[in-house]
Amino acid sequence: MTKITKNDQVILWSAEEDLKDQRFHQVVNKMEHLMAIYPDDVTIHLLLASGLSGLKRYPEAYQMILTFRDRLADAPSYLPEAVRISLKNEAFMLAREIIHDPLFNNPDQFRTAIEESENQFRFDRSVDLQKRMRAFAHAGSLAADQQAQTLISALKLPLREYMQAARGVLSDPFGWQVTKTQVLLELKAIGSTETVTLNWLDNESYQLRIGDLPILETVSPLIEVLNDLHQQYAGQDPVKYQLIEQQILTEAQYIYPFFDKVIIDPKFWVKIVGSHLFGDEVAAKSADQRQMLTWIEKINQAESFMKFV
Repeated sequence: MTKITKNDQVILWSAEEDLKDQRFHQVVNKMEHLMAIYPDDVTIHLLLASGLSGLKRYPEAYQMILTFRDRLADAPSYLPEAVRISLKNEAFMLAREIIHDPLFNNPDQFRTAIEESENQFRFDRSVDLQKRMRAFAHAGSLAADQQAQTLISALKLPLREYMQAARGVLSDPFGWQVTKTQVLLELKAIGSTETVTLNWLDNESYQLRIGDLPILETVSPLIEVLNDLHQQYAGQDPVKYQLIEQQILTEAQYIYPFFDKVIIDPKFWVKIVGSHLFGDEVAAKSADQRQMLTWIEKINQAESFMKFV
């Protein structure tokens, strides 16, 4: 990421003062200028979002928040404004995500505001609410790209209705595991303590307590796989390294949350992912390795099926 120059830092500071004084047009003009130079800077984007919100350009501000959804905590002073923008766009689940961040101060006050907004939405927009619930609940019948968009749209459901529809998505024996994983991670992200039924990759049903689920980035077998991949390829073949890493992370969406069941031998997992990616053959030398080959075939079959939906 490009480091902000001293001159541009002065522009950033002046825009922050403009925001305090409600000179929203100036905030937007300055931040659009800086955004062209520093497209990956979270603070610039969130300051721009704040300016847009001040001008009541709420959908544009919301898109800024969505774009940096996974990096909002890099600019913690803007988290409260990100919640306000989310609520202006009826994105109740995203607002709940944000207040669950450890860096968020006084989440209880904002949680009350979210609940009040949800209740008002239920009262004012009951027909829209039912449409949104049905769309989310039937996500499994859609193509992969449409399911991804449905998950984004589902952020605009109140928690109770999201949970109700999510239970159906998670227990659907014909549903796509990647979508189920994203639903589980969303419930984890808002701090849910509910217990749900997951029909998983092996078509077996499991009772899961959301609070007990791991954060994807901290799963030990996955970390071991990525470390082994780095040792094998990062220095020798960076292109191959990136391709295999991307595929491993894609397959992690199918495996979650049962990594210990699937990745018994991390080194062999790297080997078989690479071999399937580049059309090579790999032979199993143990029962565990044969079982891992079976899992990779299940994942490949599920992935191939979604490409033709």
